[in-house]
Amino acid sequence: MKHVLRIFLFLLLPGIASAAQPRSVALVIQENGHAQISETHDVEPSGPDGLVRIGPLPETLLPASVNAVPVERGETLDIVAQRFVYDLLDDEALFRAYRGNALVCRKGDATFAGRLAVLPDFSRSAPSLTLENEGQPIRVIPDLYALDSIEFPARANLARQPTLAWQIAAGQTPPVAVQLNYAAAGLSWSASHEAILSDDARSIALSTRVQLRNQTRRDFANARIRLALSEKGLFAPLVPAPGDPRAARPPALRYAADGTSWTPERAEASAAIVATYDLPQPLTLPADSDVHAGLSSAAAIPVETRYIYDGVRFDRYQRNRRTDWNLGTESATVVQTRLAFKNDRSAALPPGEFRVLRGSADQTLEWIGSDWLPALRPGESAVIELGPSAGLSGRRLRTAYADVVPLESADESFEITLENQTPSDQTITVVEHFYRGERHEITAASAEYVPGADPHSIQFSIPVKAGASQSFTYTVRYTW
Repeated sequence: MKHVLRIFLFLLLPGIASAAQPRSVALVIQENGHAQISETHDVEPSGPDGLVRIGPLPETLLPASVNAVPVERGETLDIVAQRFVYDLLDDEALFRAYRGNALVCRKGDATFAGRLAVLPDFSRSAPSLTLENEGQPIRVIPDLYALDSIEFPARANLARQPTLAWQIAAGQTPPVAVQLNYAAAGLSWSASHEAILSDDARSIALSTRVQLRNQTRRDFANARIRLALSEKGLFAPLVPAPGDPRAARPPALRYAADGTSWTPERAEASAAIVATYDLPQPLTLPADSDVHAGLSSAAAIPVETRYIYDGVRFDRYQRNRRTDWNLGTESATVVQTRLAFKNDRSAALPPGEFRVLRGSADQTLEWIGSDWLPALRPGESAVIELGPSAGLSGRRLRTAYADVVPLESADESFEITLENQTPSDQTITVVEHFYRGERHEITAASAEYVPGADPHSIQFSIPVKAGASQSFTYTVRYTW
């Protein structure tokens, strides 16, 4: 119902022609819906009202951001005043432009004609239409949306599209063409990555695509496009969209300025641009539509598939780390899959959903999992979490706990068992955490270990043959 009257206008007004498209268009689109636009426009002579008009432009243009300079050397452009007009933006703007003009309304066989006396109240679901004719009673149509059509008279100065109207200095001849720069809203982008894992799981074929969203009513034809990433775009929204891989993760936090509380990183981040990505070729963005385009691709990027068993879990009860021997006896069986790779290309990768698939013998693709890839500069590495590993599992059993010196030191022993029900030999990394205290040492271990990536942790790399299981033990001594 909102724009039905504008459709009638297009049908009944003669002489409406589409304006000439600009010679060139360059878009710098931010992920947050803002864009900086640069266009070269031919300038028509000023109209009867002395104004020079430039269009088509998006209805979301920010008038205060407009900057224009002549393209040809030696020409001048001195703008005394500027207006941004669009009489067909919505029903209210349309009727405001025709207030006091004669309208012809039709419903079935009945015809009502008269001057628009009062601007309809479009905040109501059924705005009334008030028409008046000299010497005749005022006619009120209770619901103008119930009419079949409304015919508006042709007007030469009606802004049928978003238009800049310039009043230039007296006696000045408008330049032949201008370079127009302005900011507008309604343009945004998002990226996604698709990785196809090779048969030997040692490389991926990676393709990166972007979704360009044009939520304005203006077409951008054959535009050169640069994607801009703001600092806020580095962090997940506080309320991720349904299906966003970041939805299950808590937001990244930092200390607030007062030093006593936490605040989301995204809230503290600025809108400054931290990275840009250029599309390889110009694109056309139709009005109110989405366009998917390729950004980059790589045939073979080396990857390392890691299988991680981090089985320690804690129950819901608050326990004493030093005296409760039950602490940490619960465990998980899931072995997680992680894909690690380095961006060894010269181009940066934008943040976005990272989907991993594997080819099969019948040429179909098998879904493995998905995660969120952070912005990745050349030379940087990323680890993709792909969820549980099919055919791999772990079991963590606490075999002993005893005080060595009461309330001063204690020994705790564990047995870790790993099972491999896949057709290939695998190496599983086992991560163990020391959660009873900061002073600890390993007093016995049946397998080699190294310090873990997290504080107060160690890692074991355990090879497990196909269809078999493998166990190892270790003992840790805590000192308080």
